[in-house]
Amino acid sequence: MIKLTWVLPTILAVFFVEITVFTGVAVPVPFFLIIVCVVIAGSMGGQRSGLIAGLIASGFAFKSYLVGFGPASLTGGLLQVALGSTLFVLLGTLLGRLREQRDIGMQALREKQQNLEASLQSETVEKDKQAALVSEGEARLRTAIRIARIGHFSYDKVTGKCTICSEQYAGHFGLTPDEYIAKISSLNPDLNHIHEDDRHIILNAIERLNEGEDQVFEYRALHPDLGIRYISEIVEPVFNDNGKVVANTGTSIDVTDLRLAEMRMRQLQRIEAVGTLTGGVAHDFNNLLAIILGNLELCLEMDREDDWKDLIETSINATKRGAGLTKNLLSFSRRAHLEPAQLNLNQEVQKTMIWGARVLPENIAIETSLQAGLWDVEVDETSMESSIINILLNARDAMPNGGKVTIETANMRIGEEYLHERAEDIEPGRYVMLAISDTGHGIPSDKLEQVFEPFYTDKAVGMGSGLGLSMVHGFINQSGGAIRIYSEVGVGTTFKLYFKATTQAKASPLREQHEHLNLPNEGNKVLMAEDEAEVMRILERTLVGAGYSVTTAGTGDEALEIFKVNPRFDLLLTDIVMPGSLQGPALAKAIRSIDPDIPCIFLSGYASEATVHGNGLRPSDIRLMKPVSRKELLGAVAKTLHAAKGKDE
Repeated sequence: MIKLTWVLPTILAVFFVEITVFTGVAVPVPFFLIIVCVVIAGSMGGQRSGLIAGLIASGFAFKSYLVGFGPASLTGGLLQVALGSTLFVLLGTLLGRLREQRDIGMQALREKQQNLEASLQSETVEKDKQAALVSEGEARLRTAIRIARIGHFSYDKVTGKCTICSEQYAGHFGLTPDEYIAKISSLNPDLNHIHEDDRHIILNAIERLNEGEDQVFEYRALHPDLGIRYISEIVEPVFNDNGKVVANTGTSIDVTDLRLAEMRMRQLQRIEAVGTLTGGVAHDFNNLLAIILGNLELCLEMDREDDWKDLIETSINATKRGAGLTKNLLSFSRRAHLEPAQLNLNQEVQKTMIWGARVLPENIAIETSLQAGLWDVEVDETSMESSIINILLNARDAMPNGGKVTIETANMRIGEEYLHERAEDIEPGRYVMLAISDTGHGIPSDKLEQVFEPFYTDKAVGMGSGLGLSMVHGFINQSGGAIRIYSEVGVGTTFKLYFKATTQAKASPLREQHEHLNLPNEGNKVLMAEDEAEVMRILERTLVGAGYSVTTAGTGDEALEIFKVNPRFDLLLTDIVMPGSLQGPALAKAIRSIDPDIPCIFLSGYASEATVHGNGLRPSDIRLMKPVSRKELLGAVAKTLHAAKGKDE
């Protein structure tokens, strides 16, 4: 649209010129006004306005030339009029175009400004939304952390100072964050808020974190109001651009309720286990007691002592079987006092199968494949025999309609690659493998991991206690070996037992030195502490019958008082667990403070290694597991006194 506002001055200027012709006004004035109007029309009105103004000015110039308006010097010739008219048109058009380009640029700038403002407003709104979401998320996170009681913290490695400490973390120890930071911020931190038995866990974790290793650990904290709390931490090292550890940061959580619940669950499991154990094992002990009781009653009825021999031997064998069952139970709980001896498993298999084959019915065939040159192992012989029998019993129950049992032995060298491929958890080295396979119904894969669990059995009530394989597993682990089971339903099962091969040459068998048992006792005096009156009576009669002088005491405290009055004893024979303040090891230590050279023999029905070791006791002290046979007791006493006599000489 033509902007007539700026064309109007030109029209008025032309009109003004026409008037001046008749009034005699000076001619140059209209020309000047026309030029001004062209400039104004182009620069203010746009390209079309400038063009129209230029055309009008051109028309005025030609009209002035044609009518001879003004002096000749004003308009010039036709050429000058044409050039002037062209300049008027070009000037108006050029100025108008520049005006429009400026308007277009300004419009674009205004639109861009509007777009930028709209975008900025949109981003501001989005930023506010994101800030609200972040704030809401942080609030939820703080709530979750507060509910879960998760603490977080950070330590500077160089200074050892705690740079970040949440309320939850400090609250584990009954402190505020400021109190905890003031307490712990040191290269040698104060750890009296940690249970003294767990402080090494913290120090070890700090050492490994400073070496760049992530740490997950648990310890007991001492809360001033709540007592002992179980704290679990996950901590990671923080590295700088050079890969150097500069800080440690992590989280913590109070798991006390979980640990207490686990303890209560274990207590309930123990109570349940006692009931299951009573039902599963009682019939075995009852059978043994029936044998012993029946034979002893028969002895009372018989007049001739010659007829007692078979009955007494049967009772003794039943007693030994009971002792073996007790030993297996302790082996299951890994508290049995094993007596490892250097054995050849080929010989053990052959010896065990002489009588052990009787546990298998005639419809089960036995095949052996024993490798020649088998390495020796160091294991407890009785437990080894019991393990073979337990596995054979499982094989028998898996083949009610008959089948075949295969017993194999082999030397094996187990290396790192073998362990890695099979995910084994035993140490590399030389092993002797004993494999017992059957062709029974097999074990489903979902039950394989349960077969070694105590009291687990899929047999009918009264057919098994579920302890056999648990005892085998406990014995093998206690012996430093491993047991693996492979089974396929409908095909059969294989148990593979691995025992470390011994590196020592087997000593030549020595003839039994019976002379120790037959040496004159020379009035050797034995101080015996035993709280079971019947056991004490049997032990006393055995020793007195062998020519020893025996003084008895029912408690360790009583025995110590006797020794203080008369310290002239050659041997201390004491039970490990007794009533009173002095147990067997403590009694030995107290007596040895008076007579450092007195030898000791320990008796116990619960031969825990940890109970005997320590407290200043000597490796040479003999430990006997109840029940103790006459031969074993007299042999131990004679051996101990002989060793003491040789030391004195």
